[in-house]
Amino acid sequence: MLLAGCGSRQPQSKPVPPVVTGASVQTVHFEPTAEYYNASGTVQSATTSVLGAQISGVVRAIYVRPGDEVRRGQVLALLDDRSVRAQLAAAQAGTEQSSYGMTEVEQALQAAKAQRRLAGLTYRRYQALLAEDSVSRAEFDQANANYQAAIARQAGLEAKEKQMEAERRQAQSEAAAARTAFSYSRIVSPLNGMVTAKSVDAGTLVMPGTPILTVEDPTHFRLQASLPEKFWGLAHVGEFVGVRLRHTDFQGQIEEAVPAADPASRTFLIKIALPQNCGCSSGDYGTAEFPVGEEKLLTVPASALVERGELEGVFVVHPDGVVEYRLVKTGRTFGDRVEVLSGLTEGDRVAVSGIARLSDGARLEGQ
Repeated sequence: MLLAGCGSRQPQSKPVPPVVTGASVQTVHFEPTAEYYNASGTVQSATTSVLGAQISGVVRAIYVRPGDEVRRGQVLALLDDRSVRAQLAAAQAGTEQSSYGMTEVEQALQAAKAQRRLAGLTYRRYQALLAEDSVSRAEFDQANANYQAAIARQAGLEAKEKQMEAERRQAQSEAAAARTAFSYSRIVSPLNGMVTAKSVDAGTLVMPGTPILTVEDPTHFRLQASLPEKFWGLAHVGEFVGVRLRHTDFQGQIEEAVPAADPASRTFLIKIALPQNCGCSSGDYGTAEFPVGEEKLLTVPASALVERGELEGVFVVHPDGVVEYRLVKTGRTFGDRVEVLSGLTEGDRVAVSGIARLSDGARLEGQ
């Protein structure tokens, strides 16, 4: 019975691994790949105007707030203009007075010219009569004196006219300066844009140079990135570089390369024009990729990666067709390929398509 009982036991068979077909495999190799330096930077508007006071005074009113859209020539703030208004009125009065004086001198000069012509005719007539002994010497001398006096009066009025002309130009210059000073009491937007900062409130006493408002163009932005001095010769105006903002990649064009290095960080400032549809705003963080050389990297197609939770792995296919799920550590992305830092060696074969049907331990046929 014991022998019969022992002989009735059947050996347990191992499970047969599933067989999968239709998946493609690719051998992993070290491949030359362009090496990039990621320069970090900040997005700034291509056109930013800090509007400051140009005269001393109290801010009477501010008509806009940050976020408001403004037009070119729009009055955004007003300073106390009583002093400059009085100066403008005085300058305009001086201009009017000089104009009246100029008119008076011109009229007197016209009369003096007429008197000189008449005195000249009389003098030449008496000169002819004196030659004929038709007038006395005293009468001739009187005619001559009248003529010389007319010449002197005309010369004096001509000099006065020049003086009045100079005074009128001076008065006009003072009036122009007063009008300019009066215009400084109005803070005007120099462009169509958006208010991004308000530095003072109404009632604040400001001095020349005190910032009041900041206006920027919200349609054109640039990424201002810092490039180490050892890579200075690799940035050229007009070239396109890869830019990454808010997890979005696109191309930007180098617009300006400042040729002076920051003495503290030993970096150069590179300004990169961004496309109008970048969806960015001032202050955003971004990076720019500058090609600095070439390196050999182990990469796999992005389609080969399999995510399980927070882990990444690939299906490695052994020479006998057995599939192994292997965890890998990835690095940078280059187009449709991903750098593999660890988990694979050169010569490994990984599945790159049909991976949804694969599992650890399966057998792949028809590779």
